[in-house]
Amino acid sequence: MTFPFLFPRDESSWNTGMEHVEERRTAKRNRVTQLQYYENRLSQRNGFSILRNRGKLFQKYIVDAYVKTEGSRLHFLRQNQKDLRIERYRGLLDALECRAHNENILTEKLIILPSSFQRSPRHRQQNYQDALLWYASLVSQISF
Repeated sequence: MTFPFLFPRDESSWNTGMEHVEERRTAKRNRVTQLQYYENRLSQRNGFSILRNRGKLFQKYIVDAYVKTEGSRLHFLRQNQKDLRIERYRGLLDALECRAHNENILTEKLIILPSSFQRSPRHRQQNYQDALLWYASLVSQISF
């Protein structure tokens, strides 16, 4: 009930059991992901849109959708550390535990974010190294 002015016809929001409207969908996944739901809800269409013409309330809705989606992604990563083969990063875990011990920081459980998680330190490091590699290949192609 945070956004009653945006949805006057009492439309339901995203839930885990929501399925695609198309019955003949050939993909294995029949359920709508949270990201797909908000992509569809926020897509620009021809004609008048109550959602897009509500000013700051629309902005608040976008921020709320972003926070919910990122929270779900982080929750998934937290719950599926073993399935994501995080044990391969044993050296990283050991270094973090050692640093926490040296700085007297109490930790319950260390969560490793994969480099595919955008805006994580590992993602930024991977992008930095990719940019260096791209730049090195570009410089090597230039003949003087």
